[in-house]
Amino acid sequence: MCSKDCPQQIEPYKDDRYSKSNYLISAKYSSSLLENKITAISLAKIQKKEYTEDKNGRIVCSMTANELRKLMNANAGSFYSQLEPVAINMTSRTIGFSDPGKNGGVFDYISVVDRARYEDGVFTIFYNSDVKDYLSDFKANFTILELPTMLKFKNVYSFRLYELLSSKSYYRKGIPKKLKTQVFRIEFNLSELKLNIGVVNAELDAVRKELNNKQAPNFDKAVEKSPEKKFNTWYEFKRCVLDVAIKEINEKTDMKVSFSPLKGGRGAKVYGVEFIVDLTERNVETIEDILKSADEMSEDDKLDFIVDAKMLLNGFSTKDVRKICEKSEYNYRKIETAYNLFCQQKNVLNPTGWMISCLNDAYDNFQTGSEEKKVRESSMKAKSTNNNFSNFHQREYDYDQLELKLLKQ
Repeated sequence: MCSKDCPQQIEPYKDDRYSKSNYLISAKYSSSLLENKITAISLAKIQKKEYTEDKNGRIVCSMTANELRKLMNANAGSFYSQLEPVAINMTSRTIGFSDPGKNGGVFDYISVVDRARYEDGVFTIFYNSDVKDYLSDFKANFTILELPTMLKFKNVYSFRLYELLSSKSYYRKGIPKKLKTQVFRIEFNLSELKLNIGVVNAELDAVRKELNNKQAPNFDKAVEKSPEKKFNTWYEFKRCVLDVAIKEINEKTDMKVSFSPLKGGRGAKVYGVEFIVDLTERNVETIEDILKSADEMSEDDKLDFIVDAKMLLNGFSTKDVRKICEKSEYNYRKIETAYNLFCQQKNVLNPTGWMISCLNDAYDNFQTGSEEKKVRESSMKAKSTNNNFSNFHQREYDYDQLELKLLKQ
């Protein structure tokens, strides 16, 4: 756990990703932009193991005001007055579900944050021990987000909408590869969307009453019951929320979003929103970060991930691919560099031996035309193989499929 005496660790978060449970992303509550950013920072710290556990098993994560100020590029000054409402909101929030029709009625609600304290310039969050599975070490149902991107948002609805759309932009199992694109169509009921991004506060008693203890909550009725009437008409919601949020998302992220209203019924009333999410410009230099964040992946999953996503090692047997991956310690860039060099060679007698030797020697003396390379090739007298590797052309590949495959299984 960081304390007021520990050195400031700002740079480690500069290019970091963190994962967030889709359960938390889809939770309905109203929150400030500062609260969302602090939550993102705390998740990044927790997933870097920068926390402690107290005697009650709570996850205790601390950050100094100076650290927060630098990470968020905030003006100098006291965070005291800004952090107090954040602490109040955090400690009053619960997540859970209810099902009155199951086994005579079932419900389960959890307080996410037990305690939030600010003292001597240090803000400390005590996460309930029961939410550990929603904070780190995910096996499924999570979304990978970039901390620098999330900290750039200036509008809370931009922040929440980006999280929500990111959590929905993935391929469900069973979709053939040939049908996959980088464009997603995502529909939301209008009232549910307002609850999801916090335009309507789901924690107000009148709204909560409509949402809880219902197998299928009526979101329209829940919004109607809200005593707070904010951006009540479609025109207000579109102009003041969606237009502003999508403009910021399109300007500050690698996601390009457009939307259109869904209309129906008498008077063609707007009942929903369809978003078109285009990820074709997603950063292609994030492969190592993705693989590093995939600690829960087995070696077989990483092997498939490396090969399928970029068509590397095409033509090698599964056994030989595994040898090459093990030699590189499943380091994607090492394999890619060696493979690109391999594709420049002609008449390699033992492709697997060539790749392993290249990795062993850190690519030294393996450029095309090297005399030592020729000596090495002639000395490789391994088992004969069907040589399907001659005259390869170096290819350019689509990095985006890689990320999408990992983000959602």
